[in-house]
Amino acid sequence: MTHGVRAPAFSAAEAMRRRFDAVFAAPTVARGADVAAFLALRLGGDGFALRIQQMSGLAAACKIVPLPGSAAALLGLAGLRGVVVPVFSLSVLMGYSEEPPRWFASCAGQRGDTIALGFCDFDGYFEALMTDVRAVDADEAVDADEAGASSAPRPARRASIVRELVRGHDALRGVIDLAAVVKAAYEATAAAGPVKER
Repeated sequence: MTHGVRAPAFSAAEAMRRRFDAVFAAPTVARGADVAAFLALRLGGDGFALRIQQMSGLAAACKIVPLPGSAAALLGLAGLRGVVVPVFSLSVLMGYSEEPPRWFASCAGQRGDTIALGFCDFDGYFEALMTDVRAVDADEAVDADEAGASSAPRPARRASIVRELVRGHDALRGVIDLAAVVKAAYEATAAAGPVKER
């Protein structure tokens, strides 16, 4: 007889669990076309954001096998979800000093392959209204209060990669365009020439 008493409570709990899971399973556009999802991170202490829509995953960094004679931005190869992928330093591609990566953001490469972008500091997830994302003017100098850029002049490469600003985690952050980062990664690799064998 106790089964009849517990069934309604179980059904209510199950319904709540399904609604909770559905919120996270639904694509961002289903929750509102005017909302964008971002990952907040830091490079050289400066705040930036990655659009989740441009990513294919986020994972804790694992062992990287270096490639001798490769470009400075190419850290080496790593196994990511059972696939060997090239790992690039997001810090180096953005004009900062190399930082040992603790996180890999994976995204599509230029040839339909997957590449990983290693970075050190991950601040978390946030959402922002599309109206709160604004373009960076071509002549605009982004300082520490706007997009977390350092007080030093921005390298030209960083200016071509960060084209938008968004507020998240109590800071105005530069939005890193992953397509532009991938292009910079391939250009850096091509400029370094073929990997030398020992």
